[in-house]
Amino acid sequence: MTSLRADFAGNAVIWAILALALFCYVLLFNLALGDRDVPWKRQAGIWLKILPVLLAALPLLGLLGTIEGLLTTFRGLGRSGAADLNQQVLVSSGIANALITTQLGLIMVIPGLLLYSYVRRRHREHG
Repeated sequence: MTSLRADFAGNAVIWAILALALFCYVLLFNLALGDRDVPWKRQAGIWLKILPVLLAALPLLGLLGTIEGLLTTFRGLGRSGAADLNQQVLVSSGIANALITTQLGLIMVIPGLLLYSYVRRRHREHG
């Protein structure tokens, strides 16, 4: 289990998903909780055009991580001359490592889309 956590901590795609999600959520909460004045309307109008693209990148980053993980797994299998049991461990841990990025990308985008919809509705009602 410890080596699996170390694999996740060293996965650049996981960190990219978390950083992008954090950026989007801070921005969305700022817009959701902001005063509905003229500067808010202007700022919200700008970010409401950009946020769908940023949010859409989250599951795509997850797919990128899955592809990267599967490629790493298959490269390891190609280099491995180990017994069948070791190959099973390599494949199962590699696939688990690969799929966690897809799951993380999807988990991060769903609340973001809901919050984005709320901010968009609030923006429309304001003016």
